Amino acid sequence: MRSRDAQHAARLAAYGAVSTRLSLMGDRQLKQAVVAATPLGSGIGGRSGELDVAGVRVFVKRVPLTDVELRPENTRSTANLFGLPTFYHYGVGSAGFGAWRELAVHVMTTNWVLTREYEGFPLMYHWRVLPDSPPEGFAEQFGGVDGAVAYWEGSPAVRERLEAVGRSSSSLVLFLEHVPQTLAEWLEDERDEATSGRSESPYPWVDDALLRGTTFMSSRGLVHFDAHFHNILTDGRLLYFADFGLALSSGFELSAAEAEFLADHHAYDRCFTAGHLLRHHLPNGVVGNTEHAAFLREWIAGRKPDRIPPEITMVIDRHCQIAVVLDEFHRRLLTESKKTAYPTAELELALRMSVTGAR
Repeated sequence: MRSRDAQHAARLAAYGAVSTRLSLMGDRQLKQAVVAATPLGSGIGGRSGELDVAGVRVFVKRVPLTDVELRPENTRSTANLFGLPTFYHYGVGSAGFGAWRELAVHVMTTNWVLTREYEGFPLMYHWRVLPDSPPEGFAEQFGGVDGAVAYWEGSPAVRERLEAVGRSSSSLVLFLEHVPQTLAEWLEDERDEATSGRSESPYPWVDDALLRGTTFMSSRGLVHFDAHFHNILTDGRLLYFADFGLALSSGFELSAAEAEFLADHHAYDRCFTAGHLLRHHLPNGVVGNTEHAAFLREWIAGRKPDRIPPEITMVIDRHCQIAVVLDEFHRRLLTESKKTAYPTAELELALRMSVTGAR
């Protein structure tokens, strides 16, 4: 396995080669390369593909760029240009807050990698605004724009944003470092091994890496808001936080309401990743046929299943209180109201308990 210094040097070399090659390409040539890229998929946040540049695999993301964002007075603006409600940050079907905010976060994270402040982000080699067709079917999961607006409490700003995306004629194209697997895929491969006793469990490493990454982002005034394990990548050496369409930063041009929302949610990523690990990615056989919330309640009450490896027990012990509080918040968010109050005080208490080991 390469040392961290050697890995960083290799990333810098690829960055230099790819960013230079892309910068020298005209818009027409670059557009042709993007069109020829191998498609990987599309979703509510954009379309993606991969291509080869200077012998390096590159991940390409096309983020719809609306006419509102392309106005001269709004170019590169990190303001909430559509006046979207703060609850639209929660990763439960949001189309994001705009291309310029996503770009701004990639600029920040790339600089953190280059200066070795924190290496757990994919590098952005280049970006360009290019002509494009509007994305198709981006609101299909809601039955169309009307359904999406109803889902988001009838918000006129959400309607304006989605209709603008549907009329978009350009994309912000991001050329990003390719990382081979999502954390979700990687953990799926490891789940059987984790309880077999045949090899060292990856869960303590994953848990620690999630904590370090979310703590770093919080310390820099950045909250991801959508750090599920398909938006976290890994090469088995590092975890890379990616896909910043819902992110909020203290460096953005914020309204007073957004600044307050950000302050209240400074630990959201830490809580979310901990709860997500327990809900979706525990090793096979740990939860069994028990419903997830019931399993956690039983665990907190001291009724723990037999034969769970100690390293898995440690992870569940650390995060079970956090997971219960955040699970209930997300349940109410999905089934009652998107305006459900965020349980700041309860989560702060659960975080303190996770540190002290109190029950």
